[in-house]
Amino acid sequence: MAGKRKTPRAPLLTQVEAQGGQAGTLGRTSDISVGGLLIETPDTLEIGATVVVRFFVPPEKTPIEAAGRVVRCEPGKCMAVAFLGLPDAHRRRIVDYIQKIQGEPAETALLEAPAGTPRQRRSARIPRRVAVVLSWQDETGRPKQEAAETQLLSRYGAQVLAFSELKAGQLVRMSVPDTGKEGLSRIVYSAAAEVPGRVEVGVEVVGADNVWGITFPPDQQQGPETPKVARRRSARLPRQIDVVLNWVDEMGRVREEAAQTQMVSQHGAAVTAPAALAVRQHMRLRVPEMSREAESHVVWVKPGEIPGRTDLGVEFLQAEDFWGIDFPPDPGAPLK
Repeated sequence: MAGKRKTPRAPLLTQVEAQGGQAGTLGRTSDISVGGLLIETPDTLEIGATVVVRFFVPPEKTPIEAAGRVVRCEPGKCMAVAFLGLPDAHRRRIVDYIQKIQGEPAETALLEAPAGTPRQRRSARIPRRVAVVLSWQDETGRPKQEAAETQLLSRYGAQVLAFSELKAGQLVRMSVPDTGKEGLSRIVYSAAAEVPGRVEVGVEVVGADNVWGITFPPDQQQGPETPKVARRRSARLPRQIDVVLNWVDEMGRVREEAAQTQMVSQHGAAVTAPAALAVRQHMRLRVPEMSREAESHVVWVKPGEIPGRTDLGVEFLQAEDFWGIDFPPDPGAPLK
């Protein structure tokens, strides 16, 4: 896409395995970036195919396994795979490798956001110890629950000191006994804590505003509210379209996930995604097959019918005729 920033890239000649559904391929790559890699193989997959790639980055002897999507393909020759939701540990390994080859600062390459990446309005974070209870299901479906304690609070989430190693993207229910409030939440990061035997996790509350009962200072970088424009609603049509959601989470980290629409309208879509975003989350919705993208925000959130998935109501902020569909007029309610 015109004007898109190129991520730092370094030469890497290594074998790559790519598994997509029932199809698999074996090839090699000649270079790598934190955004993805180009695989030379005669067994190419179709553009849009979701894959899991497995490869080695020296000097580590443990392979990197990461989800990705085929974004470019020369049939029978090569295909470009963009990483989806690359874990921080893998990203760090790739960035460290590039830094050693090119001499670039690792932290800069790791934290720099792509040009045009939407920035969420930040809430002030305050140090506060609050007892919370986290509830979730483990990989076998068994219910789990434990008491934890916050270290930092914001209007939209918290930094929590827990005992269990929860995974980024995992959905949990966080209740606050002091206020009697609870909210569906999402783990945005997990790291070893300074306290032995404890884990530091970033928790973002989904679909609830300020479960803490605390008056926070005004949001950082908050500008004047965008006036809501009264506009004619359109009919909603069932369409399954592969999209990519790009946003910045509560801890300031750039996130990207593949998702799929279930319903579309002239002004937005109902989307099923692997990540639970918060209501009012600013994001960019991209449709690779159409080479289109639109600034958007989340207007509602609810658990999806598929385990591990979340249904999101996404509304475009400015896009007109985004889907290229002639929608019949509909005076009904907003997309839900």
